[in-house]
Amino acid sequence: MAAKADLHIHTTYSDGKKSPLEVLNLAVSKGLKAISITDHDTVKGYLNGVEILKSEQLPIELITGAEFTASFKGKDIHLLGYYFDPYHKELSEYLTTCSVQRRCRMKSMIEWLNKKNIEVDFQEVLAISKQATLTRPHLARLLVEKNYVANQIEAFQRYLVIAHEETHQPYFLDASSLIALVRRAGGAIILAHPGKLFTQPELEEIRMLGIDGVECIHPSHTYQQHNYFVRWAKKNHLLQTGGSDYHGHLDFGYTPIGTVTTSYNNVIKMKAMTQQRRALIPNN
Repeated sequence: MAAKADLHIHTTYSDGKKSPLEVLNLAVSKGLKAISITDHDTVKGYLNGVEILKSEQLPIELITGAEFTASFKGKDIHLLGYYFDPYHKELSEYLTTCSVQRRCRMKSMIEWLNKKNIEVDFQEVLAISKQATLTRPHLARLLVEKNYVANQIEAFQRYLVIAHEETHQPYFLDASSLIALVRRAGGAIILAHPGKLFTQPELEEIRMLGIDGVECIHPSHTYQQHNYFVRWAKKNHLLQTGGSDYHGHLDFGYTPIGTVTTSYNNVIKMKAMTQQRRALIPNN
C-alpha cells in the first residue's frame, strides 16, 4: 500500500477537541506515514507534538505546520504553511500579535452578542478554550452549553457569521505579505481548501502572489473540484497537498484522520523544495 499523509489537522491548541498526543496516536493507528498539525495562526500544537515524539518515539513523521489567516480583497482566506522554521523571529512575533488581536476580536463579538441579550462573557470563552488560540468555534461551543442554540452549526448560522462581519477588524496580514513571510521562514505556502471560494481570475491572482501549491484533496471538495485543482496544480507547476481538516467533533469539521489523505510522494516533493529554499536563506 502506498504511503499516505494527512496534512490538515487541528488540535486543542486552536479549535480542535483532541490533544496533539491523541492526534498522533490516532494517526499511527491509521497507518499514516506523516501528518501535519495545522492549528489556526499558532505553532504551539506542533511544538507540543514534537515534545511528545521525543518521549513517546511514535513511528510517524510530524511536519511543521499552521493554518494562517490572511486578508485578500477584503475577506479572510486560509493559507497552509509547512516546513517553515517555527522559531523564526519575524513569524513568531506576528503570531503573537495575532493571538492578542484575536482576544480583542473575541471581546468585540461578545459585546455584539450581549447587545442581543445573549449573556456570555470573555472569561467563559477562556474557560472553554484553555490554552488554545481563540476562534469562533469556542464561542459557538459556549452558546451550545448555555442552551442558546442546539449545536455549533446553528450558532454560526444565527449569530456568529453576522457577528464576524459586523465586528470585522483587519489585523491579519494581506495574502501577499503573509506568503512572503512564510517563505522567508523557509516554508512552503499552500492555498487551503479553495473549493468554490474563488473565481478563476482570483485563483490566478493568488497564484501570482507566490503560493507554492494548492490543497487539492479536502473533505469539502467534490470529485470534480479535486480533479480540477490537480490539473490546475500540474499546469502551473504547483505542489499538491491534502488532508482531513480534522477537528475531532461532530458539530464542526469532523472528518476522521486518515480518511482524506495525500500521497507521501507529495510530501517528498514539498520537503525537497523547502530544503532548497532554506539553503538560500542567509545565515541559515
